[in-house]
Formats: sequence, C-alpha cells, structure tokens
Amino acid sequence: MNAREQTAAKQIVAPFSITPVTPVIGAEIGDIDLRETLDDSTYQALRQALVRHKVLFFRDQDITPAQHVALARRFGELEIHPVFPHHPDHPEL
Repeated sequence: MNAREQTAAKQIVAPFSITPVTPVIGAEIGDIDLRETLDDSTYQALRQALVRHKVLFFRDQDITPAQHVALARRFGELEIHPVFPHHPDHPEL
C-alpha cells in the first residue's frame, strides 16, 4: 500500500457532509462555510475526501477571490494558466 492509499485508508471523521456524485468520481461537500478559517483537522478531512473522490464540489459558497486562493494553496502550489483569461487581482483564478 503506497502513502496515498494509507492516507485514504485512515478514516478521519469529517465535520461536514460528503455526498458522492457518481460511484467513480466526484463528491459534493456540504455543511461547511469556506469563509471561515479551516482548522487542520477539517483541512485533513477535505484532503482525504479529495484523494478518495478526485473532485470536490462546494455549492453556494460566498467566498472572495482571495479566500478561494488561500483555500486552494492549502492543497498545493497553484499555477497560472498561460492562455485562458484570469482574475485581474488573482491570476491563479
């Protein structure tokens, strides 16, 4: 079992709801307010959900571009798309 599988195998109790979108890929994350600062255990639960479901959907989140970038940076280094237009103040979006 590789490190990713070991991480996915450890069950972290999520302080939010996880609803799979399909049996193979994607989950909707509910009962979470992304405007709030996420503690490490909530972030780890989100990371585990991402590893398991590959794509996460957060519906009806009223976050600023800066909050969006800050959340995304917790998952890793962000890249600026070389062709498509981006947000004027946050080129990562």
